[in-house]
Amino acid sequence: MTTSAEPRILVTNRPTAEQLEQIYNLLDRCFAVGRAFFQERLDQDRAYDPATTWFAMVDDAIASTVQIFPLSIRVGQAVLKIGAIGSVGTDPNYRGMGLAHRILHAQTAYMNEADYDMSILLASKHAFYEKAGWRLIPETAYVVDKPITTCEQHDDYDIIPFEPRYLDAIRLIYEQYNQHRTYTVVRDETYWQDLMSWPEWKKADCLLLRRGDAIVAYGLIENKDTEQVFINELLYVKDAEDDVIPLFHALCKLRPHAKQIAAMLPEDHRLRAYYTQHQGQTLAIHMAMWKMINLYSTFCKLQPELEHRLHSHDLLAEQELHLALRCEAEHIYLDYKQRQLTVSRTPSLASDASRYVPITVDERSLITYLIFGYDAADATEEGVEHADLLQALFPRQQAVFYLTDKF
Repeated sequence: MTTSAEPRILVTNRPTAEQLEQIYNLLDRCFAVGRAFFQERLDQDRAYDPATTWFAMVDDAIASTVQIFPLSIRVGQAVLKIGAIGSVGTDPNYRGMGLAHRILHAQTAYMNEADYDMSILLASKHAFYEKAGWRLIPETAYVVDKPITTCEQHDDYDIIPFEPRYLDAIRLIYEQYNQHRTYTVVRDETYWQDLMSWPEWKKADCLLLRRGDAIVAYGLIENKDTEQVFINELLYVKDAEDDVIPLFHALCKLRPHAKQIAAMLPEDHRLRAYYTQHQGQTLAIHMAMWKMINLYSTFCKLQPELEHRLHSHDLLAEQELHLALRCEAEHIYLDYKQRQLTVSRTPSLASDASRYVPITVDERSLITYLIFGYDAADATEEGVEHADLLQALFPRQQAVFYLTDKF
């Protein structure tokens, strides 16, 4: 009697050109959007590093793949390195072998070594990714019935379609609007140039609002013939706030079959007031899942922002603080003295560790605080106990992630 040998499984990255072709073919078999959707995203990314493409081989066949898309995401004035996980696919003939989980665990180790701070993925199969350590953090979108009538055009502005010659103008608007705005992606010139060749940009229509010779606002609406359509982003310079509604109406007009218009909107966006005035409803979005990759690295990069927050706090600015923060199995120590904050792996007050205020926060809560700010209403028992400190370190953020940056 003979028994079949166990399959040889290898998880690795940096595919050869031939292996990358096989990965595209694998994704083509797994997803209806087709091979070109995945190939364009990498072909048109000048920052693409083959080390971010991971795959599992069973014997000599490429059976599963997961892609990391590196993103620089703001938290106030700080910038964190985020590993965005996407293009997750396993050949139907090899499912049930745990191949994607093997890749995700390998990628976690890789991201830790490569100075990533956190990881995000967008998924509907939450239990699958929870097993690999990612945690669902719900977000809120706002939905309003599409306006029946639209604003009339005025002589002092024009609404025109986007052309590449206006790229610098919308780049400037994006930077001005999102300076120090948490959860937004840092888009440098190369990113912008590449972005216009990526699938998400091509799946939207862009309109500009021009006042005289200046572009003062722009908006993107997803190109879907469905009853509910999302505004991917709608940004404006400060003195163009009152012109946002006509631009919004013009974007809505591009979708004649839509009945509802949805958007992810921070509280300070002009459209939030419009949605409230027109009986807009909230829509829970259960897609974004996060994982802490390196707690120490994250807080080192956050140090200038956290120090600034303490400087700005009426009660704590001049105090001396020593905090021992525990998240899952990791510990870090925050020492604030003479208006300077230090972050360390070990207590600086080793001879008097009792002076540290111990704060234990689970990973989901901590990442929520980092991105959206501390909210006592949703805090754990530990979070409520240290509400004043957590509120000072993690105040409410006008956070937003633009769907244009989807991966």
